[in-house]
Amino acid sequence: MGASQALQGGMTLQIIDRLRTHAQHKPRAEALRELDGTGRSLTYDQLWADVIALAGRIAQQCPDRPVVLISFPNQLEFATAFLAVLSAGGAAFPLHPRLTDDERRTAARRSGAAGILGTDEAIAAITPLGIVHLSVPAPHMRAAYRGPLADSPPGWVDRSDVARLLLQSSGTTGAPKIVERSGVSLDAVARNVAASVPLRPDDHVLGLVPACHSYGVENVLLGPLWAGCTVQLCQSLDALLVRGDVCAPPPTVFPGVPSMFEMLAAAGDPTRTVPPALRRLRRVYSAGATLPRSVFGAFQKRFGLRVGQLYGMTEIGSVTFNDPDEPDHDPDHVGLPMDGVRIRVVDPETKCIDRPLPPDAEGEVAVSAPSMLTGYLGDDQPVCEAADAMRDGFFLTADLGRLDGCGRLTITGRLKLVVDVGGLKVNLLEVEQALSEHEAVEQCAVIPVAVSATVSRLKAYIIPRNGHGDLSFEELHAFLRPRLSAHKIPRSFECRDSFPRSPTGKLLRYRL
Repeated sequence: MGASQALQGGMTLQIIDRLRTHAQHKPRAEALRELDGTGRSLTYDQLWADVIALAGRIAQQCPDRPVVLISFPNQLEFATAFLAVLSAGGAAFPLHPRLTDDERRTAARRSGAAGILGTDEAIAAITPLGIVHLSVPAPHMRAAYRGPLADSPPGWVDRSDVARLLLQSSGTTGAPKIVERSGVSLDAVARNVAASVPLRPDDHVLGLVPACHSYGVENVLLGPLWAGCTVQLCQSLDALLVRGDVCAPPPTVFPGVPSMFEMLAAAGDPTRTVPPALRRLRRVYSAGATLPRSVFGAFQKRFGLRVGQLYGMTEIGSVTFNDPDEPDHDPDHVGLPMDGVRIRVVDPETKCIDRPLPPDAEGEVAVSAPSMLTGYLGDDQPVCEAADAMRDGFFLTADLGRLDGCGRLTITGRLKLVVDVGGLKVNLLEVEQALSEHEAVEQCAVIPVAVSATVSRLKAYIIPRNGHGDLSFEELHAFLRPRLSAHKIPRSFECRDSFPRSPTGKLLRYRL
């Protein structure tokens, strides 16, 4: 079935349909631009041609709904690869480009990956497992298709109706998992982000949040491309502050994380003018962690803009938005539910969805959304139901929060051991498991230590085995380096004779 037939049958992934429509009606409009000094960009017709060229290659080399790993930083190749895998009916599985080789290989094995699109470093780590190396077409490859965009290219078969997304969860509801979300989920979240922000076709969206994460996929790629924006891909905040000429024109929308807004508010002399690269911003919003009032106030003072908040997670996508332009804007809440999203606050003990707590009562946040997961991918390949986190069609987020009388959500804490480190989620249990594999470690416990209003670092407490009292920081750091990404490795270690525990033996982390 060709792409035009699929569209008539209503089966094509809508985000791919939107991309194709933009390529038809605004072919010379810029879709993507890199801001890190390369000067590279793609118009919508070039992006569409690159996507279908690569999709055809994927379909030939990795048939039957393949899982394809994507390991690029925020650059043109990431967007092309991601959209091409979806177009070919595969499962796009973005990996952070800074993962260790062990982490890459574990993800490849657990997902049953058939192919990889990525950096040379990622390819070198993965291809020995027998996984096919797929390359992103160079610009000259676009000449392979010169037909009118209203028609399907010769031999092209659209399979985006079975496309899906895999994402590594930081372990919101337990140990880290691989989350599967359907194409319908991606369409829903792209539509909701574009409508809630809202995004306009003439917007230039600053793509600084890593596109390999759920927040980045949805707010740096899917939402902006749905709306027909230009995405300005960027890998370094410093480039914007030091080189004001890298943005032409400057961005108008900036989805970020609290640590980015803290850095911008404090960069240089706060009394000086706004950096040239950021003078045209009209809408900024934060997600990934709580935005402190102090950071909200400092950013507003320097930039004259309120920072909105978006709430979501890997399993459910982006689900609420706190519009900073609302007259009664309150920076403490994360906003109202997006279209089709239902939120309830329930008793953390009973977890009864049909007995939500009254307004302003604190409890566990439960979400039902069109963007939510299909399930978790098990080690034996089938998608496993998220039974431990699902109740009557709602996903139990493990976040504590409350709803006010207008339905606005405020997040007040967490039930599980996942913390934010520099804008990235870390499961403390994963770090402790890696530490416990050291022969000199009898017991260990890891906690976050705040170093500023938005930045935390990890500290590990160790009970050494007998005869290993001289355990050093350098030894533990070297042991963890090949096993964990850099942001997951504790910055300090302390040896203890014992840990504080409850009468039942439960570790009392707050007393460490």
